[in-house]
Amino acid sequence: MADYYEIKVKGYLDPGWSDWFSGLQLDYLTGDVTRLHGPLPDQTALHGLLERIRDLNLKIESVMCVERPSDDTKNCQAVEGDLS
Repeated sequence: MADYYEIKVKGYLDPGWSDWFSGLQLDYLTGDVTRLHGPLPDQTALHGLLERIRDLNLKIESVMCVERPSDDTKNCQAVEGDLS
């Protein structure tokens, strides 16, 4: 089963980038932060997504594997802070 991730990056990303970011949904938070969130099939997909973020020179605010209301993701861990 795919894990559900939430990645926050500094800046505003146009909603058109959603497909380029593995189909994750984009939300906009206060403080000029874009939140990308949705399921990723495995760690390889997560690392590929993080490489794309790096290639765009975006500052990562946080990466979290979060529980969805109907999902049990006990093995997920959160990483917070400046990851650049």
